[in-house]
Amino acid sequence: MNRAVWDVRGQNGLTMPPGHYQARLTLDGAEQTEPFNVLIDPRIAAEGVMPADLVEQYDHNVRMRALQADVQQTLARVNAAKGSVQNDAAKAAALEAIRLKIVATPEGVRYNKPGLQEHVNYLAGMTSNVDQKIGRDAIERYNTLRKELDDIRAQLDKLLGAGVVQ
Repeated sequence: MNRAVWDVRGQNGLTMPPGHYQARLTLDGAEQTEPFNVLIDPRIAAEGVMPADLVEQYDHNVRMRALQADVQQTLARVNAAKGSVQNDAAKAAALEAIRLKIVATPEGVRYNKPGLQEHVNYLAGMTSNVDQKIGRDAIERYNTLRKELDDIRAQLDKLLGAGVVQ
């Protein structure tokens, strides 16, 4: 007899919400599939968290992962473009201004001024480490950060040309 243990994390590393899932075993070319249910932790349910809340949390965390990836991609685009505009001081300065909106910048002796990247990573960590209801403020903050990134990308597209990776 064999046993498999699943930590209830998907391929994306996020905790999966309660629901119906399937385990698939392939041995010597023969495949067997067994359905099973993941239930909500009764301790979490006792606090008033419902399965629908955990589905909403999962969906939010998937959006946060995508936002983190988009921020990284945008920063990589800025950094790549900086090397190709060295002879254009105005473009180089504009790219640096965009970069400084994304990354933490020195601010005084002890603190850095957090950039968009830090704000996104903080929100992602705040909502993905424990089963909880997602607060409206977290959803509103996501929308604000998404708009901020979209604005930065629009500036970058205007400066470099839409969709062009320099």
